Amino acid sequence: MADFNSNQSETDKPLTSEFKLLTSHELFQHSFDCAVIAMSIVTLTGKLLTVNSSLCRLLGYAKEELIGLHYQTFFYADDVDAVAQLWKQMLQGECQSFQVEKRFLHKDGSVIWVSLSVSFVHHEDASPICLLAQIQDISERKGYEHKLEESRSNYQSLVKYNPDMIFMLDEAGKLVDANPAVEAISGYSKQELFGKSIQFLIVPEYLPLLKGMFEQAKLGVTGSAEGKILHKQGHQITLEINFIPKIKQDHVEGSYLIAKDVTKRKQNEAMIDQLHTKNQLILNAVTDGIFGIDEHLGTIFWNQAAERLTGYTYEDMFGSNAYHILTRTSESDAALQSDIPSALYRTIRDGVYDCNANEIFYKKNGDSFPVEYMTSPIFDENQIIGVVMTFKNIAERQHTEEMLRKSEKLSVVGQLAAGVAHEIRNPLTSLKGFIQFLQQGAVNKQEYYDIMMSELTRIELIITEMLVLAKPQLIRYQPKRIETIVQSVITLLETQAHMNNIQFVVVMEQQLPLVHCEENQLKQSFINLIKNAMEAMPDGGQIDIHMQMADDTTVRVIFKDRGSGIPDHVLARLGEPFYSTKDKGAGLGLMTTSKIIEDHHGQLMLESKVGEGTVVSVTLPIT
Repeated sequence: MADFNSNQSETDKPLTSEFKLLTSHELFQHSFDCAVIAMSIVTLTGKLLTVNSSLCRLLGYAKEELIGLHYQTFFYADDVDAVAQLWKQMLQGECQSFQVEKRFLHKDGSVIWVSLSVSFVHHEDASPICLLAQIQDISERKGYEHKLEESRSNYQSLVKYNPDMIFMLDEAGKLVDANPAVEAISGYSKQELFGKSIQFLIVPEYLPLLKGMFEQAKLGVTGSAEGKILHKQGHQITLEINFIPKIKQDHVEGSYLIAKDVTKRKQNEAMIDQLHTKNQLILNAVTDGIFGIDEHLGTIFWNQAAERLTGYTYEDMFGSNAYHILTRTSESDAALQSDIPSALYRTIRDGVYDCNANEIFYKKNGDSFPVEYMTSPIFDENQIIGVVMTFKNIAERQHTEEMLRKSEKLSVVGQLAAGVAHEIRNPLTSLKGFIQFLQQGAVNKQEYYDIMMSELTRIELIITEMLVLAKPQLIRYQPKRIETIVQSVITLLETQAHMNNIQFVVVMEQQLPLVHCEENQLKQSFINLIKNAMEAMPDGGQIDIHMQMADDTTVRVIFKDRGSGIPDHVLARLGEPFYSTKDKGAGLGLMTTSKIIEDHHGQLMLESKVGEGTVVSVTLPIT
């Protein structure tokens, strides 16, 4: 036992020595320097006495750079006053320590969030010697907190300011929370709905559907449908409803019901449907064919009259260029840029209203028919988005016009007959006399033969012009000289003019270009105009006929009489069917003449002054 005790006593001696070593200044300094937490010993006035390596690493300074600096040197400017106040409270004895989370500035200027703990170091008499500051970097945690707060703020903003109703329901379908839009749309406040099932809001016929969607949401399945709820004041609100499961750690804790008020949209859609139906009824009631194309030249609507006239259905034309199909042309987008595009392309390119009175369309079965059409641009905010074309089959109208034209032509021929008969009788009398001279053995026979041939040629010319004018001919537009046509008309009418003491004075520019025309129709129109001028001067007089260039692309023929003139109220009605200033006139002559000029893409203008006479101007395009 003695030995044991003796050994124990010897062992206690070095232990006591080691304990003293543990409390020595060197060991404290070693522990201070090696601490993971950044630390500093600070004077009561705030200057750094010593710092450890962790603080140097945290702030980016060497130890020598930090010693002697004031603690405020490292604080972010906005945090200096708050820390200074806490420091003051410690020195005044109001507290023995404090801990705050503030911002430090790194040597490179970057900001570091830290947790700062400050406490007194005391003398043996409990008086403070200095302060111990412990600093821990919490920048990463602050970053997470900032993101979390930002996410929370975004979520709150999304819920609070969302124009759609958002109901937060528990697993039993009772309201847990709601956004302000719920009250704005339904009329019920969150307090009125809290803890209640929202079934009472739903219009009964939609309740089974929405219940099913709620049960699916409880299983983690989203769903959407259209439904209706009752406003607090009793009227119905149409909603687009979405059920979204609320999942936390793989467990469904409830659901979100998000509902958009689509009442106005549904009303607008219903109104649009009604307008569409009415427009379709109007389109289908119109006897003219109507179709529309968009800016890409695809057909977007096609009425029943268009289907009846062409045999093509809307399904046949939808998305295709109906104009190409109907005209069987190969025009492409390049037609939009051409100098003389069709009326359709002029409209879609320039946004102008246009028309064409002489076009040929082809039916689905291959038959062709003449049409007259008009094109109108479709505008949306001053942008051309398409064209509407209205067309009609003018075959019957052309047939009627042709019958009127023939009737007028026969009338003209009948009126010319008396003058032509007189014109033919004169050369026949000469021929008869010369034949009698020859039978009696007259001399200078060659001279008689020449005169007889001249008279026969004149008879032949008059009869030929009469036959050409009266004979139905195939309409064929060809380049012709306008002066030749006018001279032929004068040949037919000059005998009648002589009988009425009327003279023709013709003035013509040299080398007029050719006119693309149907010669026989122009002759008929000129005869009508000259006869009107002759009838306006029953006592005789002079008719001036001028042929000249109107501009670089047209020729103008002017007929001027010196008759009594036409009053303005009568002039305005000339050209109307069955309106005439003549006792036996039918009013078809000028109407037929106008139509002939129009078919030649020309223009007919009348000017008249009472007591001075009338001027008729015909302008025709050159070839």
